[in-house]
Amino acid sequence: MQPGLERRRGPRLELGAPQELSLEVSIAVQVLDISLSGVLLVSKTEMAVGDRAELKAAIGERSVKLAIEIRRVSVETATRSGHRYRAGAVFTPMSAEQRLVLEQLLGTEPL
Repeated sequence: MQPGLERRRGPRLELGAPQELSLEVSIAVQVLDISLSGVLLVSKTEMAVGDRAELKAAIGERSVKLAIEIRRVSVETATRSGHRYRAGAVFTPMSAEQRLVLEQLLGTEPL
């Protein structure tokens, strides 16, 4: 094979702007506090301000999936099991049905 010989069927393109890759991964979190506007989470997995995720919350047989955006992150003092990260997140716009289920989970709306 000759050096510099192009073997691709199509040309490579260089993209000027950074691109985004979205991967579906699940991380374990503990919900410390939740309201109609947002949630306070703690996790062993580091999160960053601006991260977006889908929170799946359940109480008993009722559950809801809500889109969140991380607004604040802090690191708790390291323990034997390592660092824990606290993250404050807001709910991004939700449907009327999602809001009703969240209200029911929080006990602010009759079941």
